[in-house]
Formats: sequence, C-alpha cells, structure tokens
Amino acid sequence: MAELEAIRAMMRDAVPFYRVLGVQAESVAPEHVELSLAQTPERLNHVGTMHATAQFGLGEAAGGMMAAAAFNDLIAQGAAPVVTQVTISYLKSARGDLRAVATLSRDEQTRIRSEMSANGRAKFSVPVQVFDAAGTQTTALQTEWVLLGPRT
Repeated sequence: MAELEAIRAMMRDAVPFYRVLGVQAESVAPEHVELSLAQTPERLNHVGTMHATAQFGLGEAAGGMMAAAAFNDLIAQGAAPVVTQVTISYLKSARGDLRAVATLSRDEQTRIRSEMSANGRAKFSVPVQVFDAAGTQTTALQTEWVLLGPRT
C-alpha cells in the first residue's frame, strides 16, 4: 500500500498533466500497474464514447507508471524514463470508466538494468491494454521508452 501511495504522489507531483487528465492509480506491483479514468462529459467525443485522446493519455500514463514502479530506485538516483514512441490501436468504442493495465516482466527489467549499467541508458517497451467498464479491451498500446541515466 505504501508503494501505491508513493506512485499516486509521484503522479500528482512529478507529472502535472496526469492531474489535468484525471488518471488514478489503482494498483501497483513489480510487474503490473493499473490506472483508471472515469468517464465524464468533458472526456467524450462527438458520438458519446471516450475520446481517443483520453484513451491515449490513460495508456501513456500507465506505461510511464510501469516504468516508474519498475525503476523507482534508479529514478531516485536521477535517472529519467522518457517516452519515445507510442503505437496505438483503437479496437472497440470505449464506453464508461476505463482501466489501463501495463506490464513489464522481471526478466525484461533485469535486461534493462544491465543495459543501463553498461550504457548509461536503456531502451524498452511497455505494452498497455485498456478495458471498458464491461471488461472488454478497447485499446492496445505499445509504449516505447528510453531510460536515461543521471546527468552529471
């Protein structure tokens, strides 16, 4: 629970846009992060479903939170995860509150840490799935990141 509160504080303090967007951290684990975004009138598009930009923002935030959860010790030492590319597929109209799930396996985290140690930076991908209130996947993202070492 303390880790979840730390992630919520990071979202609130380090990335002001997450406050504007309204994403909420629901759970955080070493290989798994879940965020939510409530459906509100200002997040709807012209056909009454969640706007594509809201879905993108939720998915990108989930990828970033996964990076922060996986590498919080390196970030505390000055490393910075930076998104470099996102591929997104809108699979189905998104209705109701949304939930984004991002994952990053322990093996991949170990590889990233090794690359970071050797090169002072590491590239990696975080897949994200977005689900609607009924549990149907509406959106798929592949978020590409670079973890930059501390600047001296």
